[in-house]
Amino acid sequence: MRFEAAGATDRGSVRENNEDAFWIDVDQGLFLVADGMGGLAAGEVASRMAVTTVARFLTAPSPFDTREYAPPGTPTWLPASQRFRRAISEANKAMLEASKTRFGSFGASGMGSTLVGLYRCDDGLIMANVGDSRAYQYRGGSLRQVSEDHSLVMAQVRQGLLSPQQAAHSPERHIIYRALGMSSEPQAEFVPIVLEPGDLYLLCSDGLTDAVDDAELARILSQAGADGPQHACRQLITAALDRQAQDNVTVVLVGIAPDWISPCKA
Repeated sequence: MRFEAAGATDRGSVRENNEDAFWIDVDQGLFLVADGMGGLAAGEVASRMAVTTVARFLTAPSPFDTREYAPPGTPTWLPASQRFRRAISEANKAMLEASKTRFGSFGASGMGSTLVGLYRCDDGLIMANVGDSRAYQYRGGSLRQVSEDHSLVMAQVRQGLLSPQQAAHSPERHIIYRALGMSSEPQAEFVPIVLEPGDLYLLCSDGLTDAVDDAELARILSQAGADGPQHACRQLITAALDRQAQDNVTVVLVGIAPDWISPCKA
């Protein structure tokens, strides 16, 4: 398969610092977005630590590479998800140690970070998520959220206690119950994705989705095939800024080359 990818970030209309970070490695098929949190610029440190630690463990030879040990019949995505899980666990450990050294604990002045990412596995991708940064799939004119927000209000939506509209305007919408650096086990979720030629995948921090609704995201992504991912990334950032984004805004857009022939379709 052949990836086409681009990313962009902006501090937004209100924040003085940008506590988001992203990572793109087309050759390795690794794409990450992190949204840091913490006082005294710790959020900036946390988000960079999240993406660089995960990237280091997934792109360099290491004892965490389990491909050669996978028994016959193992789903092709499972070894990749195991490597992804271990890399995220290492990032979580590094963040806990850094927070303890710098602040003594996680809290108002500690550090933590969301993380959402895509990692290549043979003919597909593994999506990983912890926190409320999001992954979307745009396929055949339809937009679908692949990740699940680990936020208080979205948990209430899933329980039927709030409507999506109520959640979008709740003062508690930014309270998350999972993040790197929050506990000894990050509890990331993993979703295998079967690819189709022409697919687009959007990774983003909540600065984008707080400001731009799904209909507008779909409209912008519908033009990405003609204009290219870098132009679409700039359009997404501009759309958030035009709506006075209250948070940092970060986007990574990953396209599956339309001339790639899926083995599943052969």
